[in-house]
Amino acid sequence: MSIQITYPDELLTLAGLTRDQFEHLAHEAVLIRFYTLGAISTGKAAEILGVSRREFLDLLGRYGVSEFDDDIDLETELERG
Repeated sequence: MSIQITYPDELLTLAGLTRDQFEHLAHEAVLIRFYTLGAISTGKAAEILGVSRREFLDLLGRYGVSEFDDDIDLETELERG
């Protein structure tokens, strides 16, 4: 599956990116957004990107996204085992 993103050519020039770099950046951003929405796991996102889970976790850090869900009640999670 693929998605098409329409953007002006000058965006690449302004960002200092090649078309391939831009497409890779967009791919990362979409997967990180899906992760933050809870739609996919770090493992699945890493698999789709073709990187290790550790590399995806590092990528989250570069985007300023926590790998931990701040909304999780840790006591409840611990009780679940």
